[in-house]
Amino acid sequence: MTPIPNKNSLVAVLPAAILTNQTVTYKNVPGTSDVAKILQILKLLGAEVDQSVTGEIKINCAKVNRYKIDEVLGCQFRGSLMFAGPLLARFGVAEIPLPGGCDLGMRSIAAHLDSFKKAGVEFKYVDGFVKFTAPIKLPKSYDIWQLEASVTATENLFMYAAGSGADFVIIDAACEPHVNELLRMLQTMGAEVGGIGSNKVTIHGNKELKGATYEPGPDFVDVAGLMVAAAVTDGRIRIKNANVPEVVNGMINWFELFNVKIERDGTDLVVSRNGELVIDTVNSGVPLAAPGLPKLYPRPWPGFPVDAIPVMAVLASKTKGRLLLKNWMYESGLEFVRELNAMGADIFVSDPERVIVTGPVKFKGGVIVSPSVIQACKAIFIAALCDPVVTEIHGVDILRRRYPNVFETYTRLGAIIERVDD
Repeated sequence: MTPIPNKNSLVAVLPAAILTNQTVTYKNVPGTSDVAKILQILKLLGAEVDQSVTGEIKINCAKVNRYKIDEVLGCQFRGSLMFAGPLLARFGVAEIPLPGGCDLGMRSIAAHLDSFKKAGVEFKYVDGFVKFTAPIKLPKSYDIWQLEASVTATENLFMYAAGSGADFVIIDAACEPHVNELLRMLQTMGAEVGGIGSNKVTIHGNKELKGATYEPGPDFVDVAGLMVAAAVTDGRIRIKNANVPEVVNGMINWFELFNVKIERDGTDLVVSRNGELVIDTVNSGVPLAAPGLPKLYPRPWPGFPVDAIPVMAVLASKTKGRLLLKNWMYESGLEFVRELNAMGADIFVSDPERVIVTGPVKFKGGVIVSPSVIQACKAIFIAALCDPVVTEIHGVDILRRRYPNVFETYTRLGAIIERVDD
């Protein structure tokens, strides 16, 4: 099975086409709803978008002449915010509607505002929009220490810096794989970039960036979901082209602690259960919250990715023993465990950011309404595959925002899935 291309990288690299008047070619682009919305926004701004080849998109922004994002489209997803950096670099001004997206607590745009403010960008709220205005004359250099290692705030600042004529030093930069892919693309376009893969990045901007060709790497969150699916169903999955050490090694460390077997076969990963799912709390070196109670929590890259935390609740539910699962990054990021408990999980909610999962359990299925969070829905979906029961999930279409062929993919792996239209 081939994982989807990294959706989070496309949210940034597609708007980055605004930084040049030359054509940018994107290969292996999935047909997600977010990609469709980004392309529609680009067209409304004046870009020429060619999708004549399946999976390939060519974008030319030579005729882009607007800097205000469509309100209806922009409010539907947080990816619209990623137009701020390239529009600021091109026009010195950008107007972005306050974005929507998954319901994950207080996901404000404070990190973006802080980083842009330190780059001399002014902002104000006008009728549901945020209007960003860049300084008319940029200083020769900026030394910016970000308030937090926000992925999207970092990417926005990178794109603004790459299209400017100034020198930027950005500290506490996010360094997830999709952030590094954006930097390599900006480098190909003509920006001078140093520190790729680290949390200190230097960028010397270029007002005359050129075209480029870009192809995203594997989506590590999709890889995590496939690994969990293999483990909890006692199956065996070959994940093609996923043996990318800088992308998957950190997650593999954790899966092996659960006694999941992961073999590297050329460019592929082969995942299966290595006997009983159990964590050795004495000899494995797993972090402990208390004697016999291992803990798992997300960290900025290269720590465990927050988007893979929900499926780990399913893996822990099928693992002998207990696991303290934390999600300090999103205030409501663990609310979905109520749905897992309704399906038969044994999860104690300590507080909104901490739960204790006890396993192994047998999921009993039932009728479930998914929360409006993609990865929470993915966890519920995988839990429904664990045992020979029927689960009816309402609101499951949110999965297609990130995984356009998710039902076809898991059907090929052996799942029995019936689409029921209201």
